[in-house]
Amino acid sequence: MKGYFLYARKSTDVEDKQVLSIESQLSELRSLAKRENLEIVAEFVEKQSAKTPGRPHFNEMLTRIQRGEAQGIVCWKLDRLGRNPVDNGQVSWLLQEGTIQHIQTPERSYYSKDSVLLMAVEFGMATQYSRDLAYNTRRGLREKARRGEYPGPARIGYINNPRTKRHDVDRRKAPLVVRAFEIYAEGQSRFEDIATFFYEKGIRTGSRSGSGGGRRWSKNRVKRVLTDTFYYGDFEYAGEIHKGTHSPILSKQLFDRVQTALLKRGHPQKAKKDPQALCGGLLRCGECGCSITGEVIIKRQKNGNVHRYLYYRCTKKRGPCSQGAIRGEALETQLSALLTRHAPPQGWAEQMLALADKDEQEAGKVAERAIRELRAAIADIDEKTGRLTDLYVEQDIKREEYLERKRTLMSERRSAEEQIGRLERDATAWLQPLREWIRDAQMLDEIAKGDDIPSKKSSAPTSHFKRAKRAARLKTNGLRLAKSIGKIQTWI
Repeated sequence: MKGYFLYARKSTDVEDKQVLSIESQLSELRSLAKRENLEIVAEFVEKQSAKTPGRPHFNEMLTRIQRGEAQGIVCWKLDRLGRNPVDNGQVSWLLQEGTIQHIQTPERSYYSKDSVLLMAVEFGMATQYSRDLAYNTRRGLREKARRGEYPGPARIGYINNPRTKRHDVDRRKAPLVVRAFEIYAEGQSRFEDIATFFYEKGIRTGSRSGSGGGRRWSKNRVKRVLTDTFYYGDFEYAGEIHKGTHSPILSKQLFDRVQTALLKRGHPQKAKKDPQALCGGLLRCGECGCSITGEVIIKRQKNGNVHRYLYYRCTKKRGPCSQGAIRGEALETQLSALLTRHAPPQGWAEQMLALADKDEQEAGKVAERAIRELRAAIADIDEKTGRLTDLYVEQDIKREEYLERKRTLMSERRSAEEQIGRLERDATAWLQPLREWIRDAQMLDEIAKGDDIPSKKSSAPTSHFKRAKRAARLKTNGLRLAKSIGKIQTWI
């Protein structure tokens, strides 16, 4: 008489929470086999879900049964053998054909001569239970995401709170994550540099099976952190952006700066050749409009003396140009004269700073009006989001278009919220760039008389006037700069 195979299975899924452990199943099934006088020739233990086909130990067991090594199976319940139509049908077919002559569970016995209807019903109930459970679980996770609670493990910088089932800020690691964002926003660091920074601060890979952990992060993992909206308050789940209820650890402004740095590093500029003191877009050819480039000419005399001459010339990328080269010293003299000509008159800075102080006194009212406008904009965004959701529910737009539009609206809403926060914290922050611009203007004449070429370049009218226009644009926020701008225009 051929023996039986004992099969025990338990997965880590929710469906198996009420099922006995592997050890308990083995103990009960061995006792059952002893009571029923069933000889166990081999035991198979599976720690894997049966929702999908492809369990290695289960397939091995059926293969050995088909080779005639056993006549039956002892298991805890039929759903231990399968929760999917493929495995269920295979077991049912082998039982009907007599390849499997007997399946024994603590509740009942199944024989090849019995009606397959009862077994089909039990297998069908197990399969449907698994499908319903998966659907209900996904539905619960989506609902949790809609409430603003991320249905997943905590990000680096956060910890799982087992009591509230929420994500709390990790006081030790959160400042390190923020610092990593700040470092990368400067535009001088690589993913490897951020990984090294984390490694030196004790943030390393975790321990996994087959790996001891404690290694430096990969570049892809660093990139995932630097592009994760979770850190400023939003998160993405199932392709949709949600507004989180967790505490953000960095501002949307810093996050946007990091994304800008990522784009720049993704398209690196070509290495610049020396010299570049007065190049880089500052100067253009007056005849053809091409850029100006610099080159060094070295002359060596027979007596051993070496002379170095710096010339600037038109790149002539748009065709022939009659303009010749100019010595660096002559060009620097022209630039110094330009700076001197645009230096403000004496006493002008004091008047401008006094007007700025006066504007500062009225900034509170202006900030309050700006906050009202921003809150109205947020209300408008919420209304648009609601209408967008209605269109999606009515199936008037595709899911991809819906998710893309909602992602844009959520980003705009977050930016508006941060602008409100900045205005509430410091309504006079706009005055700082203006005061710095005034102080820079005071230095024009002194810089023109010096020999510092980089300072002359950074203070040249082109870049200096850009700062003036940037300060002037603050007038659109309702700030009273009319008199100040009038003073600027008198000497620009």
